[in-house]
Amino acid sequence: MPLGKMAFAWELDLLNIVQQWRPPQPRAHQSPIRLISIDAKTEANPTYRRLFGASFSRRAAGYAIRFLNRTQPKAVILDISFNGGDHLDDRAGDQFLVNSIKGHPPVISQLMFENLGPSAQRWEAQPKAVQQALLVRTVKVQGLDNFPVYQRQNRYDSLVAPYTALLKSPMRFHSATLGTFTTDLSGQFIDTQAKIRRWAVFSQYGGHIYASLPLAAVALGQKDFTINRQGQLRWAERHLDLGADGSPLIKWYGQGVNPQQPVYPEYSFADVVLSELSLACQENPAAALCQRQDLPKKPLIQPDQFRNQFTLIGFVNPNFDVHPTIYSSRYPGFYIMANVLDNALHNDFVRPAPGWINVVCLLGLPTLLGLSISRFPSTLINLLMGLCLAAGHFLICLHAYDEWNIWIYAIYPILALALCFSGLYAYRYAKEHKQRLQMRYAFGKYVSPTVLKIIEQQAGQITLGGERREMTFLFSDIRGFTAFSDQNEPEVVQTYLSQYFSTMNGIIMHQYQGSINKLMGDAIMAYWGFPLNHEDHAFLAVSAAMAMRDAMEAWQSQEGQLPIQMGIGINTGEAMIGNIGSEDFMDFTVIGDAVNVASRLEGMNKAFGTTIVISAATYQKVRDRIKARSLGWCELKGKSEPVEIFEPLELLPSARP
Repeated sequence: MPLGKMAFAWELDLLNIVQQWRPPQPRAHQSPIRLISIDAKTEANPTYRRLFGASFSRRAAGYAIRFLNRTQPKAVILDISFNGGDHLDDRAGDQFLVNSIKGHPPVISQLMFENLGPSAQRWEAQPKAVQQALLVRTVKVQGLDNFPVYQRQNRYDSLVAPYTALLKSPMRFHSATLGTFTTDLSGQFIDTQAKIRRWAVFSQYGGHIYASLPLAAVALGQKDFTINRQGQLRWAERHLDLGADGSPLIKWYGQGVNPQQPVYPEYSFADVVLSELSLACQENPAAALCQRQDLPKKPLIQPDQFRNQFTLIGFVNPNFDVHPTIYSSRYPGFYIMANVLDNALHNDFVRPAPGWINVVCLLGLPTLLGLSISRFPSTLINLLMGLCLAAGHFLICLHAYDEWNIWIYAIYPILALALCFSGLYAYRYAKEHKQRLQMRYAFGKYVSPTVLKIIEQQAGQITLGGERREMTFLFSDIRGFTAFSDQNEPEVVQTYLSQYFSTMNGIIMHQYQGSINKLMGDAIMAYWGFPLNHEDHAFLAVSAAMAMRDAMEAWQSQEGQLPIQMGIGINTGEAMIGNIGSEDFMDFTVIGDAVNVASRLEGMNKAFGTTIVISAATYQKVRDRIKARSLGWCELKGKSEPVEIFEPLELLPSARP
């Protein structure tokens, strides 16, 4: 099934669920509808069975109509086709029914149509008497051509057999005694899953139009109708809103679903017939039928129950005339007809909302969610916003259904919300992933992978402040670099520095897991002990310094290289590391006396002619793993007392990897 049709079927199914979950209040006192059902109680009544047999009798129908004629019902609607049964050839019973109908309030019956079958009766094949009788029942509808649905459906090729047998009986389509004919529910529109959901207002047979049973009851003999493009059906001073497609959705009220809470008062057909016999015998006790001793002495039902009421007579039988609806796969057509009649009387069919409303909901909800996602970075907030929009839209749909009988699509907009949420978050994820890759590529050129990892973890939540930690710091500088810069072009200097930093940075960051905090001209400031809390951070720093010294010596041995030297100072101590600066601009760095001492030690290499100088604090942590010589005590700028310094010479064999 195409996605569009599938989603439309989902919308219909959701509407059915809403109708089942939110049944309206019982309308027994609001709708002038009374039901007389040929039900199991009728078939089980011994008196009725003895008088009329086990199956439906047209003579019994005559007695029921006579009973109703004792009062003034609005109309008597026979949801019975009279086209079968044991009494099909009971001409006396037919005549009795016809005589009961003549000259009394409107009695409306139906005629069953079907598409072409083995015993079909095309219009052209019908006898003149049948054609003339059918023409009496036709109506004129101006504007019906505006609705293609009537061009595709409810156009029938034949009458249901065995109607030819009725031509031989006094019924003769009830001659001119009945108001109109209509289609059986087999002609109702079916959307999905074979469930009856809509009302087919008109049917066509032989090029002529026939009003359905509920419309015939409501219009009571009207022959001329008009329907505009908006689906408003008009006649005389009344109108029905059928919706833009001309086939309104039934608003269900649920007769028969809960026997303890009927929507319309319902009476057994047997009780009605026996009540008429009781009243008739009171009027004429000498009648032959009244000699039966088992007739009720008093009527079981009073005729006034049906005054000014639309009285519907039909079958409630689980074996035939049952149809799939929202309530059951075998729901009596009799109750469907009662429900549609109620809708027609009160003009409360469920009408699809105008297309622009659905378009606004379909586009508006995702737009609101998109604005929320662009405004708030929190996934939880946006998820709650999406859920609130979906719940709010669903509540609006319920209110429109309850108050105005308008069906607004719910699933389409909610699906659009879900697609919007997933699509925008997929886009956001892809964009952030791309930004992370760009940041990793860019910042990876300036900071160590460990610092880059911290920046990624704290993205969007970086704050001022840091933590106090014992670390080892390394400062390196190129000797004579100022003179070298003065004597060479900037391009040459830049090329030299790029080669130098590529080698030294690789040793610090990749070989010995250090982090470079700054590159200052030709100087490097690096540290160990954060964020990876290595216990041997001092040893890693000293090892990196000796590797840098070896790399510089190897580099200088190459032909054409400049005879410049390098100085390195290392110190171990506590310092603050973190974000320093302001809310507008901050720098990730380290501060403390231990950092300053490392910088001063780097400068001591000039006085001693060394490449690496380490503090006593660093030496105490690595003395068992390196060979070093003491350079004695010296005074450092900013220090009140002399400090002992050392020159690392080489790693001890036990410390080498």
